[in-house]
Amino acid sequence: GSRAMSVLVEQVSDIQALGQVDGKQLAKCCEICMYNFKNGAADKKMYLRAAKEMSLSATDLAAVVDSLSGLFIASCKKQMKQSNFKIFMETLQLPKEHIAIIYKYYSENVQSIRETLQNFSKRLSSYKSLSWRLEIETSSRSLHHEVKPSFLLDLKTERMGEPHSELMQCDYSVLKNMCNELELALSELDSSHCRRMSTYIN
Repeated sequence: GSRAMSVLVEQVSDIQALGQVDGKQLAKCCEICMYNFKNGAADKKMYLRAAKEMSLSATDLAAVVDSLSGLFIASCKKQMKQSNFKIFMETLQLPKEHIAIIYKYYSENVQSIRETLQNFSKRLSSYKSLSWRLEIETSSRSLHHEVKPSFLLDLKTERMGEPHSELMQCDYSVLKNMCNELELALSELDSSHCRRMSTYIN
């Protein structure tokens, strides 16, 4: 209970966006959030249409829906009981009407959200290994003494217990760019945003 709540405390900065809408707008955002869970993706046209109906910008609406998604996902993945979820919500500086609306949607949909998360995690590929080979053409009539090395990469992953292999060929500049991007991604792992996203998907 207390450990799960400590995880949710990290969501508070996002949750504050929920206080920027009224109860009717919040309920509509909860509906959109649940639609996204059931369909596995956001509908851009629906966002634009709903934002217009609620007199919100699409950006503000997306921020509220994202906050709700993060809150619901973190709670479900930490197996937070509905009673503890309600206690946590009451510690936030939100109107009582907002707390009641959020709790209603959470309690009514918690099981379906958990099932969605379980199905999603099964579809994710996990890394197994990466092997590579340097290839250099040593003789060709059209070579003209210009050496153009290439790398053959064999990426092995696993999804739902089934092994997969992807062969990729690239030159040094592409491989170097890939390495730079991966190093940049690794350097971002300690950011608060990445820690939050890790909570959502792990």
